[in-house]
Amino acid sequence: MTASTDRLLRRTLWGNAAFSVVSGATLAIFAGPFAKAAAHAPVTVLGIDLAIAFELLGLGVVAFGALCAWVASRETLPRGLARLIFLGDVAWVAGSVLVLALPATWTTAGVAGIVVLAVIVADVAILEYLGLRRLGSAT
Repeated sequence: MTASTDRLLRRTLWGNAAFSVVSGATLAIFAGPFAKAAAHAPVTVLGIDLAIAFELLGLGVVAFGALCAWVASRETLPRGLARLIFLGDVAWVAGSVLVLALPATWTTAGVAGIVVLAVIVADVAILEYLGLRRLGSAT
């Protein structure tokens, strides 16, 4: 694998890492205000208050970003982990659709936040797919 064949995927993973760490930390730090702005009424996720769910989700996204950075920093990209990251992004988008379908009383801000993040993650997933495909055709 040469620099020219893995450049798209490597740069996309670095971008994913930066976005994930910043957005995850922001979500974890401001989980309470985001939870209040996202729903008209108190919401629980698997019996957990939405603010706590946002904190945990934010921390998970930070960890995901760290994984993206680690994979991007390897001299030889671990394809299996890059595929796993791609699948995680696809799962985020699918999960966003499911969350919007839940019988929660989402506010306009809540729906907008979910949709905007899902669109950003979908765009990143497309770039990861193209980068993985380029690697596949290069070997």
